[in-house]
Amino acid sequence: MRACWLAPDDYGGGVISVAQACCREAAANGHDATLLTLLPPSGHAAEFGGVRVESLDAAPADADSPRRFIKWLEDNPQDVVFLNGCEQVDETPPFIPQETRAIYVVHDTAPRYFEAAIRHEAAMDAIVAVSESVAARFRDKLQQPEKLFVIHNGTVFPIEYANAVRSSDLLFLGGDKHIKGAGDVLALWPHLLDQGFEGRLHWFGSVGPSIKRRIAALPQADRIVLHGRVARRRIFEIANNSSALLMLSRVEPFGMVTVECMGMGCGVAGWDIDTGTKEIVRRPEEGRVAPLGDYRALATAAMSTLEIGSTERQDMAMRVRERFSAEAMWARYEAMLMQVMAGSRAHRAAPGSVPPDYVPPQRLFQNLPEWIRGPIREAVGRSARLGYILRDLRGR
Repeated sequence: MRACWLAPDDYGGGVISVAQACCREAAANGHDATLLTLLPPSGHAAEFGGVRVESLDAAPADADSPRRFIKWLEDNPQDVVFLNGCEQVDETPPFIPQETRAIYVVHDTAPRYFEAAIRHEAAMDAIVAVSESVAARFRDKLQQPEKLFVIHNGTVFPIEYANAVRSSDLLFLGGDKHIKGAGDVLALWPHLLDQGFEGRLHWFGSVGPSIKRRIAALPQADRIVLHGRVARRRIFEIANNSSALLMLSRVEPFGMVTVECMGMGCGVAGWDIDTGTKEIVRRPEEGRVAPLGDYRALATAAMSTLEIGSTERQDMAMRVRERFSAEAMWARYEAMLMQVMAGSRAHRAAPGSVPPDYVPPQRLFQNLPEWIRGPIREAVGRSARLGYILRDLRGR
């Protein structure tokens, strides 16, 4: 089978990790698989090998992105193409060659991530949601709900689980993004110290000057290690010697970070909200949650995850590795593909025609001047509850 996974770029994040793992496993199982990025690749997608990467070499706002994509499909005929969160080609499904099965993968709960799948449902052979939390957002909007499949993500585990004495360190992988809980970590830190936390906090992702200043002003800030952006392997290595992950996102459609850290033996501490994380953390001993905005309770939850025994950690890691490995994910995709390929083809209105130019959508918030946007971002970032209420307005 000739199969292509299209993603916007390989600069990091869950979408490219999933597409890369799928493509890698498809190739390992004898298929002619290609990972296609809209933007020029950075090398992240090929970090663990086994993937053929090609690119449309476009810029984020290139008007001809839809034409580049359709031209690539015409020059490189595919049996199936997976569209993964690439809004620049969202209007191309009616123009995809009729002989190619088209599958739209929805990775998020915000409307901007599934509206195109609804709009072009007739031209799609299937729609995949990465969790029940995501599927619930648009299932009742589909004319043919039987086209919808829920397929949990999986990941590549590049190193073996180490069942050894661990540090009491915590991890946070949200950079300075408030939607990921950066502000929550700042508010949580004094409560952790009050409850006797003695480890370090490993903070991954880009952190700007404003958040850096606030981190430096915290008590015992020397125990907060800012790693910045690193290769994924480095995250696995540090997780292998840490005890818990702070998963504080206001919205987490699935939780690739959760899977990756649990697979290395880290428990999870987070907010008691409706996210895909709850589809991963299935046992009380694997994670603890706190009422949204209650930082003292969150500190208690985090401290309790440090006490997970070595046997429980190993059981958790093995369960997660079995259920959410790249191999397990591919088995789920393969079962879906067998059903889709055996069914009738979706009808496309304009195969062989030229798709319209890409026009960047109007973002109401982005059109506001920075002196207004900045304080709004700050207010939302400082309030866990407000951030959660507004979570699905992202991209508006």
